[in-house]
Amino acid sequence: MANAMLSNEVAALRRDIFGKGAVTPEDFLRALTLHGAGPEYADLLADIAIELIVEQVEPARYVSAKDAAWLIGAIHSHPLPYDVEIRLLTRTIARALSLPDSLPRFLLAEIEEAIVLGRRDHPAGNIDARDVEALRCAVYAPDEDAALHVTRTEAEALFRIAHAGAPGSVDPAFDRLFAQAVGNHLMGVAHKIFSREERQQLDDFENSPPPSMGQFLTGMFSGVSLPTRDDLKDVGERADERLRARNIAVSVERAAAERVDAEETRWLLALLSPELTSAERALLAFLKQEMAGAPPPSLKTLFALAGV
Repeated sequence: MANAMLSNEVAALRRDIFGKGAVTPEDFLRALTLHGAGPEYADLLADIAIELIVEQVEPARYVSAKDAAWLIGAIHSHPLPYDVEIRLLTRTIARALSLPDSLPRFLLAEIEEAIVLGRRDHPAGNIDARDVEALRCAVYAPDEDAALHVTRTEAEALFRIAHAGAPGSVDPAFDRLFAQAVGNHLMGVAHKIFSREERQQLDDFENSPPPSMGQFLTGMFSGVSLPTRDDLKDVGERADERLRARNIAVSVERAAAERVDAEETRWLLALLSPELTSAERALLAFLKQEMAGAPPPSLKTLFALAGV
């Protein structure tokens, strides 16, 4: 009966909040004070947060550092059940096109704390399917400076989590996530995505009216220099040249990144546990298969010791 009452309360609050138009920060704080539990309550919080910091902003789906800090502060002030908090954060992050790194970093820290130290509603050493998907969301979040690239800080957190996993309490999907994510850090390339300001400038340009013929001619002849050879090229031809140059640069950068160098190998050796976990064995197998070039001697020895 209590669960039915809570479900009814959540449904009534949802109708009240979303039935009046735009949601407000006060709506989110009001929902937090309900101290609910379960997926319906988590989805209500997530839907409010998404409206506030992802959808009702300009440009849409670009989360600002200020809004991320507000959400983190609200969660700190109103502690939530683990399931509710993780569902709220992962759904909010998944909806965004660009985020400050503070939000996925906060999510990763909350997952790590639950796995390493334990929480009232999450036993230490347990890594279940929910944790694996939340970790995937955190490490591959669309960070402005490292879109789909796993940073060293994130990779080191994954090692601590792998070492904390208790035998028999780790979802099999974790090994694959760990191997691919740490492999991404070692062999991937970070690419910036549009910042909020750049996205807003592009939107403003796309939404601005085209210039009149008079404006076009004025702009065309306002300078004193004559058109260059590049100026006379077809627009499509110039675009193709830029695309070819970019593809060459990306290929060169990717080829360099796919080699695991001596410094990266030293970092890896310092983090691997003396008795390799199954996740670490999966990582070494992944590196042996995917890395370019000959591995440093110490890494080659590791491959042999791990039997990969």
